[in-house]
Amino acid sequence: MKKKWILAILLGMIVIIILLGGKKYMDKKAVEKSYQDGMELVQNYVTDYLVKNYEGIEKIEWQGVGVEWRSSPILGASILGNYVVSDVKIFVSSEKFFTMDFTLSEKTEYDEDLNKYVLKKSLNPNSIDSLVDMEIENTTRKMSLKDKSIFKNIRKSNSVNPNTKVTYNIDIHKLLY
Repeated sequence: MKKKWILAILLGMIVIIILLGGKKYMDKKAVEKSYQDGMELVQNYVTDYLVKNYEGIEKIEWQGVGVEWRSSPILGASILGNYVVSDVKIFVSSEKFFTMDFTLSEKTEYDEDLNKYVLKKSLNPNSIDSLVDMEIENTTRKMSLKDKSIFKNIRKSNSVNPNTKVTYNIDIHKLLY
């Protein structure tokens, strides 16, 4: 009789542990989905702007959604929240590119009423233009004149570039440093 009670208690504890683990897993997946939705907004906006306003871009390749999980099982949740970023490679040739990154907290905000991320006003044409100029400058700083010259093909234009290849990626990956 005593063995049955012990077995029932152990079985009950195992079920509770499994349920708690399952809940934690499902909560994490819900957060990841929210991050993906927010970064998808950013990716769509930036890609649309670049394709419609720049010439000389051969390919736009998004690198997924990187998350630095700052919530620690030992130390507890971070007051800073998780760091969420999506990098994009802008190719000017098959080998030459520059990279830009967009963080979720800088370009979006969570709207409690809508239960989703919405774009901030800071993600606008002027900020994208400035970022493009800065990243081209950073990328070409140590290049030879020959390698730099290909980046001069990227220029502001009012014509849509239908030949630009675009690869979207909202897969979650853990940021490693």
